[in-house]
Amino acid sequence: LPAALGVSTPLVAGNYYQGAAVSVTGILTLDAEHSCAAAVWTFTIGGIFNTAASSTVVFSNLPSTCVPVVNWVVTGAVTLGALSNVGISNIECTAGEITLGAGAKAVGDLTSDAAINLGADAVAGDLNAGAAITLGANAVAGVLNAGAAITLGANAVAGNIANVGAALTVGAGAICTGNLLCPAPLAPGTLQLPAALGV
Repeated sequence: LPAALGVSTPLVAGNYYQGAAVSVTGILTLDAEHSCAAAVWTFTIGGIFNTAASSTVVFSNLPSTCVPVVNWVVTGAVTLGALSNVGISNIECTAGEITLGAGAKAVGDLTSDAAINLGADAVAGDLNAGAAITLGANAVAGVLNAGAAITLGANAVAGNIANVGAALTVGAGAICTGNLLCPAPLAPGTLQLPAALGV
């Protein structure tokens, strides 16, 4: 796997490895070769992983009924630049934080042994952090599972809060759209919830 992605030939499905840092600049194209069954990419990176602002991961030759699988397994911090979009990507970070800049998108599952931070207007799937989780203003995420505190910025939207290891701080207008399962006590009025919650 080249250390600089987005400026080279499209990558067909398969397993890729780079022992050092990897960055994405511009447009990274993943070629499914008209096969849904084979549309799985796994990138194992032995250093940090960064995407430049406004960089994008796109697919070519992907059947219309196919949902591709993209896995980034990173031994180091992960930073997605502002407005970058890695699409349907699962990111597993084993030695550092995951940070999404303002407006960045990674709609798969994000897992980190450390903290996960979403900037304003960022969008992600389920978040599993060994430390704190922070959603900036207007950020959107799925299930939140944190080993430490969870902070929801103003108007942030979260799915289920599966676990919070410490304080839960909620900004004005932030909502939880699913069940709320928190071992830590909540102060009255600190979380706005839908009128009906599934139990």
